[in-house]
Amino acid sequence: MGHIAGVVGAELAQPERAGEMIHDVAELTDAKSGQLAVFCDARHAQAFADCHASVVVTSRKLSAYPHNGSALLLADDPRLTFARIGKLFYPCYQPKAVIHSRAFVAASAAIGVGTEIGAGAVVGENVQVGSRCHIAPNAVIADGVIIGDDTMIGANSSISHALIGAHVRVAENVSIGGEGFGFVPGPKGPMRVFQVGRVIIEDGVEIGGNSAIDRGSLGDTVIGAMTAIDNLVQIGHNVKLGKGCIIAGQAGIAGSTTLGDYVMVGGAVSISDHLTIGSGARIAGKSGVMRDVAAGETVAGYPAVPVRQWHKQTAALARLIARACGKD
Repeated sequence: MGHIAGVVGAELAQPERAGEMIHDVAELTDAKSGQLAVFCDARHAQAFADCHASVVVTSRKLSAYPHNGSALLLADDPRLTFARIGKLFYPCYQPKAVIHSRAFVAASAAIGVGTEIGAGAVVGENVQVGSRCHIAPNAVIADGVIIGDDTMIGANSSISHALIGAHVRVAENVSIGGEGFGFVPGPKGPMRVFQVGRVIIEDGVEIGGNSAIDRGSLGDTVIGAMTAIDNLVQIGHNVKLGKGCIIAGQAGIAGSTTLGDYVMVGGAVSISDHLTIGSGARIAGKSGVMRDVAAGETVAGYPAVPVRQWHKQTAALARLIARACGKD
């Protein structure tokens, strides 16, 4: 316990137990002796009281709740601390520094030291892959793509027209750099507008499975550093995301929309094109955003409005329906 506390910068409330061994992490409801759990929400107070974990990560405030004799690891942000501890027990995959015999790597490609390329992967002409990267089986890295150090590209992903930074994690079946949805009406039907931009993914970005990030039409599509993108997310051409954004699953961001830093987008949100979403804004799940959102503003609903207004609208609609049903 003492070693874990020192590594993550937390305080062990029972220092006399510093020598106890912890061999795994577990859910608060399932943890047993020798395991570590986290208590970060007062709604789970009963589970905390019943927990049999050897040690529980929590805050000073929550530590006042009754518990079952577990040692307490006190942290300002228990959830973040628990995530860091989890990495001690389950570190990221380490590449094996081998290129599989069934991978194709173009002669002009530059592959860094310690990089692993899996079976069936294709690395095109003039590609640059940094050191200690992992290109998983059947991934396709098209001509001219640049990938920074310690980046992982998941199986069956397709990367083209892209500049990808260091410490980026791309999950399975992701499309990066495909043509954007650009058409103009013509006498014989929609005519495709040429797409010649790139996708720039900055350091530390995570992209979930089955997501698609389109290349820019003339400019670039940009994903800011440390942004986290969930599964099944669509990001249109020329979109620009600031640093530290969180985009939940099934969200879609239409072309040429700009998000500032640390924007949070809920699941199944739809954001229209050519909008500006200010830094620190929050968009509730299933909202439809059709206007700019100010920095720090929280919006909800369809069309999305300030969250207080949305709550009032919802309550008013419920009262209206109740009155109408009562008349029936």
